[in-house]
Amino acid sequence: MDQELTTSLQLLERRLALMRDLANSLEQVQTAVVRSDLGGINGHTARQGELCEALRQLESEGVPIRNPIGGVLAKQNIWAQLPDDVSPQIRERWQTLAQELTQVEQRVGQLNRVYGALLRRAQRTLSIFMRVLASSANTYTSPQCAPAIAPSRLQELSHV
Repeated sequence: MDQELTTSLQLLERRLALMRDLANSLEQVQTAVVRSDLGGINGHTARQGELCEALRQLESEGVPIRNPIGGVLAKQNIWAQLPDDVSPQIRERWQTLAQELTQVEQRVGQLNRVYGALLRRAQRTLSIFMRVLASSANTYTSPQCAPAIAPSRLQELSHV
């Protein structure tokens, strides 16, 4: 039981670290979008993909905690249903990590919503510019080149 708890605590700590990294990347990519930094956008998008893949792998590694009766606790209820014989230090650490993870997950959700809205606005702006460019293509013509002025005519104009 202690080994399962220790392993679960380690997995919980790894998930918390990955979620913090994801939140940080989401904050930074928003700045990259505002600055139209395509390299930054691509870099953070790739990083977010890596972090999401690492989170998926972590989920598959999860070691469920068994309650004393022998049944496996559901993953979503794992925070509230620690066995009674768990030491107070482990219980406190578990609750602290669970609370931090919940806060970071909520933050990531909010950052995701803000990022999505930012991308939709950027897409609308780009669409407007593209329509303006397409509709003005027939309106404006390229300027005609002025005929070259002969050097003698240039001297006459400069003495006037």
